[in-house]
Amino acid sequence: MLVYRKEDLSVYYFIKSVFSSYPLLNVVDSFPSTAVENSELIIPTVSIDAGKLVEEDFEIGNRNKIRVRTWYIDIFAKNKSQRDDMGYSMLAAANNGINIYDYDEGFPPDVSPTRIGHMQILSQSYEPIPVILSENEKSYFRGQIIFVTENDTV
Repeated sequence: MLVYRKEDLSVYYFIKSVFSSYPLLNVVDSFPSTAVENSELIIPTVSIDAGKLVEEDFEIGNRNKIRVRTWYIDIFAKNKSQRDDMGYSMLAAANNGINIYDYDEGFPPDVSPTRIGHMQILSQSYEPIPVILSENEKSYFRGQIIFVTENDTV
């Protein structure tokens, strides 16, 4: 498995661990089209989408690169309080960055894979997104967290 996919999975399991106290929360590794049941969005849902990926040389004569990635974490909540609580929890949890694990060894909870790297958070933001209720049959509250991470793991 390529390290890019290991980063994707590490972010996914990191977010699942941050929200482990939300037993009914749906976490999806894509925009929430996969979180729709009977054409209705499951609330609460957190979706993770990897965005732009940039690799840059950082040492002459070496093929190692610094990898900068953008992550979009979308929150779909029942109310404003739940949305903000989830957003603030995510920001606080990411302060120390996100560890990268070797998922070639297996997946939680059956396996605790080996840590192979770390993504440092370069910037993070949280934005509540207004939802126009007249265009949606089901009322929900939405927010988006954007992380920009740096990983020099090869």
